[in-house]
Amino acid sequence: WLSSPSRGREQAVVVPSHVQEDGTALPMLESPIPEIRQLGQQYAANGKGCGKCTEDKVFSCPQSGFPSHCSEQCYKQDVGQQVVNDLKIVYEDIVDLRSGRKYPEFDFPGPPPTEFNRTELINWRAFLSDRRFNGQQCVIGDARTDEERYIEERSIRHISSVFTFPMTIAHAIYWNNVLGDPGKLDRKDDEGNLVPWRITILGARAEAKLPLRVWLELCAIFPEAAFDIHLVGPEVPESLNEQVRELHDNKLTLTWTTAQYQDIAEYYDVPDLFVAFNSGFGLRSELGLDSWSEALDVVFNKTGFKPLLMTSHSKEDSGRDYAFLARRQDCRFSMHPAENPFMSLRKDAAVNNLRYIINSNHTYAVARGSPPSGVIPGGFWETIQNAMR
Repeated sequence: WLSSPSRGREQAVVVPSHVQEDGTALPMLESPIPEIRQLGQQYAANGKGCGKCTEDKVFSCPQSGFPSHCSEQCYKQDVGQQVVNDLKIVYEDIVDLRSGRKYPEFDFPGPPPTEFNRTELINWRAFLSDRRFNGQQCVIGDARTDEERYIEERSIRHISSVFTFPMTIAHAIYWNNVLGDPGKLDRKDDEGNLVPWRITILGARAEAKLPLRVWLELCAIFPEAAFDIHLVGPEVPESLNEQVRELHDNKLTLTWTTAQYQDIAEYYDVPDLFVAFNSGFGLRSELGLDSWSEALDVVFNKTGFKPLLMTSHSKEDSGRDYAFLARRQDCRFSMHPAENPFMSLRKDAAVNNLRYIINSNHTYAVARGSPPSGVIPGGFWETIQNAMR
């Protein structure tokens, strides 16, 4: 198991609190942290404020610290308490991750001492407690006082923002059978060698830059299986392009490719599962950006009806993605959109609209290519398709 590079070993940096003596939030635009000031400037220039503002946002909300309105008068006339509460948490997390404190949350646990109880794959708290992940002050699940629980919730948000990617896949494997019977993942070849499950992640972005240890969590949950994960997309860093890493006695292989999937599909074996995290299928289509059609043509028509696990940033985002795929004539949903129990609990606010609060991998669904009319994919039909290739 890889040791996690913990920022807890760094020299602590003293950063002024984002809450001022009078209880109001320090405006992001006045933050002593350059990154936060820059972020505040982006929100000031692009955020919609109350929806009627036409100028840059020069007035900062005293509760959240975000540059939210063009004037104090506009702010006082606006109502949006739930959004304010969300923004307060967003700001708190942004400051905490740049505070320079020790981060025991990022000292991740090693392999479980006994076989992991997969029935704990129901939500973050049950999973992190069972796996004994660290919080800021104590192991997750051991908090007793209100203050400890408040700090623990923040730690869970930080951890979830990193592990949401492998855990979303793990949940879909165990509860939605995207790789078939989850009790039979130890598939082997004729010589008794373990055959890895091939997972291709399309349009990889943030997930392409995760610490390798994060992906090893799949091996902790499914120790009997092997995985070959291929991260593909034009936003995969060039420094990672064509790199291959084999981990955990070769039970986990990671490959990175900087390319569009349709351009390299013929050079790789067909995966057992496709994944598209926070793809924005629907939004990009509404904006007239046709960046997914060619890749989806391959996924739905040239892979033997392999499943596509897709996630979205929000319920609204999921609705757009669902409508986009529903208009296609070559796919159908084997699992309709549902809230993901392993979404990132760290909220974020869209730079162009402070009222649009998102969570990475908030919702997920499963679709696959639609076979000829009257034929159900899987079993006999897939056997025929494989024989014809």
